[in-house]
Order: sequence, then structure tokens, then C-alpha cells
Amino acid sequence: MMKKFTSSKYLLLVIFFITFVACNKKAPQTSAIDGSNAIVKNIFPKIFKFGDTITLTGKNFGNSQGSNYVEFIGIKDDNILWLIPNDNEVSKDADGYIIWSDTLVKVIAPIDAVSGKVFVNKRMSNGLIYQINRPTYVNFIDSTVKISLLISILFIYLKINKIWKRKHEQEVADSQSLIGLGIYIANCILWVSYYIFVTSDTKSMLDTSIYIFEGAVFFIIGSGVFVKKQRGQRFWKLILRSLRLERKEADYLIKRFFNPANADKILNILHQLAMIDNELAPKERELLESFAKEWNIDYNADKLNLDHHSDPANNYIRLRKSLSDYLENDPQKEQVTQLRDMMDAMILADDVVAAEEELIFNELKGIIDSYLDKQKPNTIFQVLIVPQKHEQEKLIENILPEASKIQTSGGIAFLIGSYCSSKYAEMICDQYRDMKLFTIVSNYIE
Repeated sequence: MMKKFTSSKYLLLVIFFITFVACNKKAPQTSAIDGSNAIVKNIFPKIFKFGDTITLTGKNFGNSQGSNYVEFIGIKDDNILWLIPNDNEVSKDADGYIIWSDTLVKVIAPIDAVSGKVFVNKRMSNGLIYQINRPTYVNFIDSTVKISLLISILFIYLKINKIWKRKHEQEVADSQSLIGLGIYIANCILWVSYYIFVTSDTKSMLDTSIYIFEGAVFFIIGSGVFVKKQRGQRFWKLILRSLRLERKEADYLIKRFFNPANADKILNILHQLAMIDNELAPKERELLESFAKEWNIDYNADKLNLDHHSDPANNYIRLRKSLSDYLENDPQKEQVTQLRDMMDAMILADDVVAAEEELIFNELKGIIDSYLDKQKPNTIFQVLIVPQKHEQEKLIENILPEASKIQTSGGIAFLIGSYCSSKYAEMICDQYRDMKLFTIVSNYIE
């Protein structure tokens, strides 16, 4: 009985000893830390640039990094930029952590850091202020971007102000493209979303938001809601009306550019200009054929040359009259401007500007310029035939029945025509001088 008790006593003593040892043995220290005890005493250097090695000193950082990390929190446009270089984001070998101990940490400054504060583990420690040493040009660009926001606001204000005072006019409302403005606003909204949720770029977000406001104002004006005769109508009905009108006008530019009114007359003018030196160069023909194909009209050079060869002496006069007849149809100024550019391209197509081409082109260009700017004073060159005897007066009346008979200081004269180019006027003079008629050029400012 006594033996059994003694064995039990020894067993209890062994259990007690094991428990005592286990209770007195220090638990192994883990890498996790109590953030409230971590203290950052110093950061060196306090001013650094991307890629520099940053040294933090303090205590209670943890004997090893483990899941601990340094957190650079930059303040940028009142938004907190979280930059947490840890095992998952930064390579320890290249640009991550160099040393981690309970009192010292060395880490590479992250590339996207901005001036702010540095902490250990989600700001549970105290924070020390640091500053990013950016290049001067970067600071300059950053400051000018802020100024650009004010410039954008001023630009939008002036743009809206220009049209706001005329928002009651139907023509102004119809001039706005609701489809284009809708696409414009949607595109700006996409960029604002990108700046908010992807890049956290507050400056760009504010700048783009200004343009959303601009588009919305023009959209409202384009709906016609301010037009007096349309007041009281529902907003959506006004939008549908504007969209129907825009759909009808959608192909306006296409028609103007690719199938202009009087396209056959334009092609005829260009052909006569190419043939004014009695030669249709391959490049000139190629250019004419490209115009005809683009406008979907037939082009037959041989047919157009019939008039050219039938009366060569009047080719200049015929070309000038063709342009005058075209302008009498009151074509759009945009189309006339394009015609002038096409004439210029035709002159230069064969890389040689003949004297005949230069002479007629200056005259035609003067006519076009007068059409485009009718208020602009132009120097007019008048061709006058002054009869030297009574028989010549009768001759002129017979061969030039449309000539105007005027009284001059030197007596009676016949006005043959008014021209824009002095050389062209002199050419007309030569035709009548060959007929032994006294012909002069008189110029004046109209």
C-alpha cells in the first residue's frame, strides 16, 4: 500500500516540475509588434529623393521584419497617398528593406513618394515629417499646373460668356451639336473617373470637371430651352427636336467637301486653267481625274478641249467668264476658298509655272478675293479705247456693242472692262492695239 502511494507521489512531482519549467520559460518573441509601443525617434536624411536609402531609428520595431513595414504617407492635394513597400510590393534585394532590427531600419525610398510623414505599421507609431527633394523643373511644372486650373476657368468663362448673351436666339441654339456635346461630356466623365479611382490625380480631375461644366452649359443652350418661342415645352422634347434637326444636317460637310454644288463648273474652270498654256501635263490630268472621282462626276478632257482649240485667242476671256458665271450662283465662301486653293495646286502640279498660268491666275485670284471680301478696297484696272477719229468711234460701236461710252477729260472713250490684274489688263489692251486702236489702262482704288 505504501509503495503504491510513493509511486504516485513521484509521478505528481514530475508533473509539477514540468509545469514549473514551462511556466518560467520565456515565450519566443515573434516578429509582430505592438504598434502602440513602436517609437520612431529619427529619420535620416529628412530630405531625400527617390531611390535614396532612408534610415529610421527608434525602438520596438521588432527584431525582424516579418510582416512589419515602413509606411510613407504623402500629403498631395489634401489626399493621402498610401505607399507601403512590403514583401509583396518591393524587392528586398533591389529597392526594399536593407536592414530591420528592433531599433534600426534601413529602406529604399519608394519611387512614388511625396512629401509627408513616415510611420511604422499603419500609423500605429508616431510619425516624423520628411520632404522629397524634387528637381527644380518638377516643382516649376507642378506650380504651373495649379495656375493652369485658373486659366482653364477663365477660358471657359470667356467662351460661355460669348454665347450666353445670345442664348435666346434660335440660330445660336441650332448651332450647337447635342450629339457632339454628349460624346464630349461622356468622354470627360470617363477621364474624371480615371483620375479619381486609378491615379488619384486631383489637379487633372478638377481641370476635366471644368470642361464637363462647359459641355453641360452648351448642351442646355443647344436644346433651345432659352429660346423665347420654345419656353414652356418639355426639356426632353426640345432635345429630340434638336437631334432630329442635327440628323438632317449630319452630312452637310460631307456633301460640301465631296460633292460640292456646281462641281461640274468647278472642274471646267480647273481644266481651262490647266490648258491655258495649251498643254495638259500628266500630273495636271491626274489631279483633275482625282477631283472628278471624288465628286463622282464624269471628266472627259478631249470634250472640254473642243472649245479651247476652236478659239485659242479667247481662252483667257473664256476662263475669266467661266469663273464669273460660277460666282454669280453665290456659292458658299468656304467652297470658293477651296476653289482658290485647288487652282493654286493646279498651277504647281507640274512643278513649272508658265507665264500664261501666272497671268491668268493673278486675275482669277483677284476676282475671288473680291468675292470673299466685298468690303475690301481693290485696285481696279480699266481698259479704255480712245477713238482718234469719227470712223473709229463707229467701228468700236460695231465690234464692241457692250462697251460703255464715257466722257473723259480728253474726250470720248469706250470702257471695255475692269480687271484685277494690271498684266491681264495690258494683255487685253494688246489685242485692240493690234487692231490699230488707241487703248490705255487706267487704274483707281474702288
